[in-house]
Amino acid sequence: MPRKATTESTAKVATVEESTVATVEAVENVNEQEKVVETTAVKVEPLMDSDEIQVISLIPNVSYKDSRTGDFYEWNEVGHIEYLTFETLKNMWKTAKGYFRNMWLKPLDERVVNKFGLTSTYANYEFLMDESNYTRDNMDKLGESIAATPNGMKFAICNKIKNMVIDGSLTDIAVIKALEKRLNLDLTSFLN
Repeated sequence: MPRKATTESTAKVATVEESTVATVEAVENVNEQEKVVETTAVKVEPLMDSDEIQVISLIPNVSYKDSRTGDFYEWNEVGHIEYLTFETLKNMWKTAKGYFRNMWLKPLDERVVNKFGLTSTYANYEFLMDESNYTRDNMDKLGESIAATPNGMKFAICNKIKNMVIDGSLTDIAVIKALEKRLNLDLTSFLN
C-alpha cells in the first residue's frame, strides 16, 4: 500500500522546486545582462565628416591633393602617417579608389576600412607582412595571397621577403625556392 506524503516532505519538495526555479531565473537574468553588455560593447560610434583619421602609407612616395579643398597630403616613406578628415577620405574614395585598393594607403580606423569594403584586402596584406606565415604549411595560401596582391604592392612584398632572407628570419630553403619561383626573384644569393 503506497504511503501518503507528509506535509513536511511536500513542503521540502516545494522548496526545492522554488529554489530551482529561482536559480534558473537568476541564470536567465545573468544571461540577459551579458547580452546587454555584449550589444553595448559592439555598438560603434558613427563616423562624422569632421573626424580625423590616421592614414598610414604602405609604400613610399605617395601624395594626394584634395580637389575640393586644395589640401595636399604627402607620405614620403612606408609607415608615415597623415591625418585626414573622414570627409576627405570619402572624397578620396570617390575619385581615387586605387590609393586603397592598390594598398598604397591604409586608414587606421576599422570603421573606415569596413565602410569602404576593404577588410579582406588589408587582411591579405597583414597575412603577407607577418613573418611567421612564411612556412611550408602556408605555401599554398602564400601563393594565393601573393597572386591576389596588386602589382604596386608586390614590390614591397618582394623587399619584405628579401629582408627576411638577409636577416636570417627566413631560412627554410624549400620555402625560399618556392618563393623564388612564384616571384621570379633570386633569393638564395642573399643566404648567409
